Amino acid sequence: MRAHQRPLFWQPAAHWTAVALLSAVSPALGAQAGADSVIDAVIAKTVGPVAPRQEARALPEGPAEEERTAAVKAPSVRQGMGAGSPVFPEGIEYSVQISRVIQQISNPYRLPDTAGDLRRSDLAVADEVRAAAIIPLLSERTRLLAAAAFGNVDYRDQSRLDYRPHSFKTTLEWRAGDLLQGSVSASDRVRLNRYMATSWPDRDLLKQRAFGADVGLRITESLTLPVVSLSQASTRNEFAFNQQLYNRDDSKVQISGVYMGRDESYVMAGISRVRSRYPDRTPLQIQQLDRAYTDTEYFVNGMWQYSPKTSLEAYAGWRQRRYATLADRSIDFVTADLRAHWDYSVKTAFLVHLWHQPFGNEEDPTILYSTLTGGRLTMRWSPGEKTWLSLNVVRERQRNYRTTAGGANETMSWRFGPRLEWRVHRNILLTLDGWREHVSGAGYPGYGSTVIRAGISFDIDNGSKQAARLHVREECDPPRFLDTLLCR
Repeated sequence: MRAHQRPLFWQPAAHWTAVALLSAVSPALGAQAGADSVIDAVIAKTVGPVAPRQEARALPEGPAEEERTAAVKAPSVRQGMGAGSPVFPEGIEYSVQISRVIQQISNPYRLPDTAGDLRRSDLAVADEVRAAAIIPLLSERTRLLAAAAFGNVDYRDQSRLDYRPHSFKTTLEWRAGDLLQGSVSASDRVRLNRYMATSWPDRDLLKQRAFGADVGLRITESLTLPVVSLSQASTRNEFAFNQQLYNRDDSKVQISGVYMGRDESYVMAGISRVRSRYPDRTPLQIQQLDRAYTDTEYFVNGMWQYSPKTSLEAYAGWRQRRYATLADRSIDFVTADLRAHWDYSVKTAFLVHLWHQPFGNEEDPTILYSTLTGGRLTMRWSPGEKTWLSLNVVRERQRNYRTTAGGANETMSWRFGPRLEWRVHRNILLTLDGWREHVSGAGYPGYGSTVIRAGISFDIDNGSKQAARLHVREECDPPRFLDTLLCR
């Protein structure tokens, strides 16, 4: 905690030190001003009148004061190279966050309504430390992006759910001359499985690892074609039964092209192929669910920054799924994702999100795959410079395709909840939020869950917003869809 208390101590000390220095310097400044006036008078009699001195304009207080402080602390830059990128080591951008969240959960296992008294609520306390940095290396065009998080979650009654989440991700972005650019990345993560009804009364942790690399040929400053990407990912479950069913290895190859427009606008198009394999399934499970499938998708993705207040982002694809042995279950379907952001005013903003995509269902072993079609509306209002209010409403339809030919059912879900954020200090953010979720469907044991949370977050950084965006948080993962400053 000392790291957070230190700025609170030094800021008053610096203030009174500055007052003392100004008091000591003021007489000298007055004497200097008098001497200047005498010199001006002598020059006026011998040479001619002297033009009056221009006084330096004082910046107004408020936001301009923060801009002036940021300009003083801004890292030095090397002119004429890399569009003025920071020079190592002054160019390091970092962000450190320490948070505590206390949450009341009505149904942590997401058990169905028919479970009765087994659906017990519990109180959980989550502590986490996150750090992220952007480090320039050999040149302004080569940099290292790193983020790590370590935490501890304790449940008051259901101690079997206690766990220590962690995540680590590092990416090396490189540039070779003016023609080639690319990146290499690696990540490791441990988190609680969101679908634990199948592991009740035990928990189930997900351990996820991924490695990736890409390289692109820069035809012009705006056009990169082709961009070749390769990646490997693995997901491992802790619960033995889920290990057999859902342990998965993914390998991906993608070829695409990117055109960058003005501001942050861009368009991307290409083809990707992902092979998913389940290495631990038994012969009977392979007979019902198969051991592997391959997704081939042709896609177009883009973002249009219409104005500083309005942006539109869209993704559209045609996916072909081919199973290794269940050839009769192979399908073709459309994937889509649309986001629209509108800043109605300085204080009010709206976000609309629509999607249709395949979904890796891990709730029922008789489901081969599922699709999700839904929409989200977020309304944000800032009554003051340090306070934010938001409301999220999510409506979603999940269509489950079962292992038996022609077997399918649908479920409908609602998720909604408010969030309050208050930055009481530059380095301290208080949050209060909650959400209600309810899922129901014909022939489906519906369930409901309510979560109420209160949290505090301490931030230490050097004014970099880019580094803060590298933080990995479980609450920011879909399909939870929280609207919070911590996920930006």
